[in-house]
Amino acid sequence: MKLKATTHIQNSIQQCENALSEVEQIIAGLDDTTLNTQEAAGKWSILQCLKHLSIANKIYVENLGKAFEKYPQKPEETFKSHWKGDYFTKMISPKENNEVKNKMKTMRSMDPKQALNPKETIDDFFQTHQQLIELIKQSENYSLNKVKVPTALGPIIKLRIGDAFRFLLGHLDRHVLQLKRIKKAVA
Repeated sequence: MKLKATTHIQNSIQQCENALSEVEQIIAGLDDTTLNTQEAAGKWSILQCLKHLSIANKIYVENLGKAFEKYPQKPEETFKSHWKGDYFTKMISPKENNEVKNKMKTMRSMDPKQALNPKETIDDFFQTHQQLIELIKQSENYSLNKVKVPTALGPIIKLRIGDAFRFLLGHLDRHVLQLKRIKKAVA
């Protein structure tokens, strides 16, 4: 995939803002008990899903911040996705028909097991995603191709920041679908 860097940045911001609006609609009017009710035994609640997204986002927000300190500000005209970025994005993103084909086991470090405080969890979710939006905006000053960040899998696997945005937003979209499914089951 190849496109104008500014277009990719604007599309990424818009995709994140759209997903956040969807989350606001999903959780609107739900009480604390419903927010903490699991879809089924061994499945997540709405809050656990939001907490998982916050945990994952914090890793990337931290890694993006470090990358911006390390790399020079040299924006490029175009962004070209790397095969690794395409692979991970396709693996995590829902398909065009909103179907999630690849079931994935959550890493233990990102698996929120307990009941959660609704206000803290929701505030944390929106705060980490606002931080992500700010970093996406900052990326206008950097090469989306040359600046790389470690993934949540560790420092061995790194993605170009343009691909990291695609991956994170695919992950977010995947879990927005999960939130809708959970709400349908528990509300």
